[in-house]
Amino acid sequence: MKIDKLTKIYFSPTNTTQYIIEAISTGLKIENTKTIDLTKPEVRQNFKLDINLNNELLIIGVPVYEERIPEVIEKSLANLSGQGQPIILIALYGNIGEGIALKQLKELVEENGFNVIGAGSFIGEHSFSNNELKIAKNRPDKDDLKKAKYLGKKIIEKLKTSNNIENFAELNIQGKLPLIAKILPRNSAKMFAEKPKIDNKKCNRCGICINVCPVGAIDKKELEIDDNICLRCFACVKKCPKEARKINFKKSWLVKFILRKKGKVRKEPKIYF
Repeated sequence: MKIDKLTKIYFSPTNTTQYIIEAISTGLKIENTKTIDLTKPEVRQNFKLDINLNNELLIIGVPVYEERIPEVIEKSLANLSGQGQPIILIALYGNIGEGIALKQLKELVEENGFNVIGAGSFIGEHSFSNNELKIAKNRPDKDDLKKAKYLGKKIIEKLKTSNNIENFAELNIQGKLPLIAKILPRNSAKMFAEKPKIDNKKCNRCGICINVCPVGAIDKKELEIDDNICLRCFACVKKCPKEARKINFKKSWLVKFILRKKGKVRKEPKIYF
């Protein structure tokens, strides 16, 4: 099959999912590429994409929130429409649980007319990770990125040696929700972490936190966060050059105990092609 166009679509508040997508893109070696960053609220607002070219490959990458696709981008992803085009799916989780996000993605894009020819479950630094509670710190690392690049390389080889995408084998992507994920409501991260408050002694009013917030939760004048819409992705914390915001846990001892226990063993990526 001749593939000479690549469209990369991702939601990546702290850039970890983006890093994996870019590494896969490097392995694919397709020069004509387009990027759609669904992290930006204004992009999601009017997002609709109909793919009707037979020479186009898509990659979709999302982080795993509460073991699922983030609720904030479900509507946007539902506005994708294809006509049998090949697609690669990536879900990135914080070394705790991969859940059903990858399985959800597969079901969604297949319903919308795409053929899944590759997928991967990768690990990135957990949103709750900080200097005290290090969960998958600095991941994806060089080994993760190497595996992502390898996935891209194998998929493009597979495409080049195939005449018909419908002859590709079905990918056996499984997923399971743990009991706690079934019990807790969506967007339950705010039950365990406070909204990041600002330290006015450190803040220089640079506005970076406003620009990186994926839901526009930060007031432009006061820099206060609207608790009703904050995702607790902590992009505003991790990208602040002055460390003027920090992560504060509710039920701190319990959160730290659970995350340390579940996150102490390094998990490795799973790839499908």
